[in-house]
Formats: sequence, structure tokens, C-alpha cells
Amino acid sequence: MSYVVTYGNSPAPGPIAIIECEDIPRALACAHQLLFEGKPNVAIGDGKTQISGNELIECCNETKKITDDFKVVPV
Repeated sequence: MSYVVTYGNSPAPGPIAIIECEDIPRALACAHQLLFEGKPNVAIGDGKTQISGNELIECCNETKKITDDFKVVPV
């Protein structure tokens, strides 16, 4: 399965950048780096669901995790 990490201004002024990752750990690492860099509107999606905001931050901080079926659960 492929996961998409997005960031950028929405709707304007500027495009949303897209980074494709092959698994959840890589998508989380990419999202973590983007959050660290202060990029706006960072999210991870699987084509059906999207994780962003505080849930994504908690996953990057390892207080929550993303399961194989792309749900956020406590650690």
C-alpha cells in the first residue's frame, strides 16, 4: 500500500506538495521532519483516510500509533 504525505498552504497562496511513501514508518518519519521544519498543514493519507493535526503530532511523538488498517490508537 502507498501512503501520501502532504503539506502546504490550502487553498492559496501556493500548491500542496505531495510525497509518496511505501509504508507507515516512512510516512511518519517524513511527516515528523516536515513538522520539525515548520511546514503548514502536514497530513498522511491512505486514499480513504487522512491523519493530521494533533493526532499526527501524537503519532510522531509516539504517544499514539497508526495501525496497519490506518487507525490512530494509544500506545
